[in-house]
Amino acid sequence: MYSGTNVILVTNNETILGLLSPELVQLRNIDSILIRNYQDTISSIETEKPQAIIINCQSTIEEPLCLDLIKKIRKISSVPIILLVENYNSQFIRIANKAGISDVLSIQYGNSEILMRTIWSLQKNELRQQHKKYEKLLTQLNAIDSKTGFYTSKYSSKVFQNEIDYLAEKKIDGIFIALEPNKNSRLKPSTDNIIETIKNNVRATDTVALTKYQNTFYLLLANTNLEGSMVVWNRLNKSIGADETLCGCIYVLDKSPYTEIEQELKIGLTKAQVAPNLLYIIESDSQKNDEWLDNEVIPVNNTHKNFKLFKQIFDKKVENVIKPVIEELLKEYEDILSNTETPIVETDNSFSVKFVNKRQESEFTIKQEGNSATITSIHSGLDSPENKSFTIGLNEITTKELNNDFEDFILEFKSCI
Repeated sequence: MYSGTNVILVTNNETILGLLSPELVQLRNIDSILIRNYQDTISSIETEKPQAIIINCQSTIEEPLCLDLIKKIRKISSVPIILLVENYNSQFIRIANKAGISDVLSIQYGNSEILMRTIWSLQKNELRQQHKKYEKLLTQLNAIDSKTGFYTSKYSSKVFQNEIDYLAEKKIDGIFIALEPNKNSRLKPSTDNIIETIKNNVRATDTVALTKYQNTFYLLLANTNLEGSMVVWNRLNKSIGADETLCGCIYVLDKSPYTEIEQELKIGLTKAQVAPNLLYIIESDSQKNDEWLDNEVIPVNNTHKNFKLFKQIFDKKVENVIKPVIEELLKEYEDILSNTETPIVETDNSFSVKFVNKRQESEFTIKQEGNSATITSIHSGLDSPENKSFTIGLNEITTKELNNDFEDFILEFKSCI
């Protein structure tokens, strides 16, 4: 039964009562403030069910009692705890924060600050209770797994698409990270270990879901770029344990629907299993700086100015797309190319890779021609369809497109030897 108590003020100092009570009773027509000492607080929490607790710690002598009380409260309740101190002891505050306080302030801040912080804590507690109510409902509907707290595979597609739409609407960066055990590892991390590792290394705003594939998890990190996702990836690997390893695929969020992203993540995890660092990165296919290259937008005239701009774009493509993709695939297929020399040749307007061994010589070339590029695959001694040549716009040279073209070239070379 509700007793009418919103706040419990814990203090052994009677003089503070007159200082705080007049301000705190103004809290949204608050019903009452209950004053308790350290010894009586726990029993009062169980009977009164307060919405916030303010603990006044006056001196270093009271600090051990205060910490003990915070730990006891946290065992029975998630109620916000505001620590009100006379003197700011940084070591004590760090320990108290770890024990579970919600906020800390000095008595010297005055009544208005205490009033404001208490209101914030009450509002935060209301949001927490509302979140728990929704989480319980989603668990009952089997949208959230009761064991892990992650979204289930049954509803993951809808959840992720909703998150993608929201991030796109608000123009917020996002990153997908797909995780699974390293299948080639002698010791594979258990499902429980992976779950605990994820829980300890993601934020409350991150979206995590189980997948239909055993021991595979997808994470959507909002307000995160590629550099930030690498920090999370390294933290996950460090937390999983020295003898156990994860494979991961990072997908930089673009305008693609989740159905396509899911397929990319699945393929990326397969490639991550044989990648040197067990990580495969998929960057966005489109780049804003290249949008002006559409043939329908700009006139194709061979002016010196346009030639210079096209050259800059091609150089950028070589640095950010072409060279990284080529080098990554050469590492991935090094077993096939073990007895083959693979020299790379770069000129002002072209990038080429030669495959040379005793049986076969082949060449893959990307050559800039104005605002487009010609991609050529030549296998010596062969005619079509193995030998190819086609032209695409510079803005169409994406990680995905190049990955498919060069991988086809490698597999064709394999069939020739």
